[in-house]
Amino acid sequence: MFSKVLPRVLSALMKYMRSYIVFPEEDDLATVKGDFYALGHNPNIIGAIDGTHVALVPPKGSEQVYRNRKSYHSMNVQVVCLADQYISHVNAKFPGSVHDAYVMRNSSIPYVMEQLQRHRVWLLGDSGYPNLSWLLTPVRNPRTRAEERYNEAHGRTRRIIERTFGLLKARFRCLHMTGGSLMYSPKKVCHIIVACCMLHNLALRRQVPFLHEDGPDGGVVAAVEPVESEEEEDDGDDTDNRDTVIQQYFQ
Repeated sequence: MFSKVLPRVLSALMKYMRSYIVFPEEDDLATVKGDFYALGHNPNIIGAIDGTHVALVPPKGSEQVYRNRKSYHSMNVQVVCLADQYISHVNAKFPGSVHDAYVMRNSSIPYVMEQLQRHRVWLLGDSGYPNLSWLLTPVRNPRTRAEERYNEAHGRTRRIIERTFGLLKARFRCLHMTGGSLMYSPKKVCHIIVACCMLHNLALRRQVPFLHEDGPDGGVVAAVEPVESEEEEDDGDDTDNRDTVIQQYFQ
């Protein structure tokens, strides 16, 4: 019975995705930047971006495509969150073997952020992402106190995405390893992930309480499974932009 109802429920929810997962609009930027600044004194930030894995049983013949670096099969899900853990963007359509940077480049995020560049706003990402005019990553080998201060502020602020993954996976156990692997087609798994993100946002906006003891292993932290990157910083990264930010705000 459940397998018959699930497709109809997911289909109905997908129609309202753009009403429940919304990227900040220009009128909201000042408030969003203020909320992020309160987290780590990092200016002009409107989102934290990262990827996480959701385990699934892969289609026959495609097992290797879905095998991630931790040697299990998964979807690589990219999320952008706000300072209050609201999910403003989700991209869930790539197998676990795909890197975060590839997922980001093949999403709507580059287009949206380029449209907002006149406001001098940025997303924060870890070192698995390229440093771009609208995406700031940590300095891998800081040499000055200003670079160290930038990294400290970056880390304090970007932790919100890991806490968001923790809350999302603790509230929806099907997305966490302790809930087992999702036994559906990759397309349906993507719809389940997006639906959970929508319900996560709805729960935040409706102030639905979350009890820590309800989460995996008794807490939200146990649900965090960020994607680890082995990519090196690219010589083509826009480090001039990051250097300008460091000079203006962290000297």
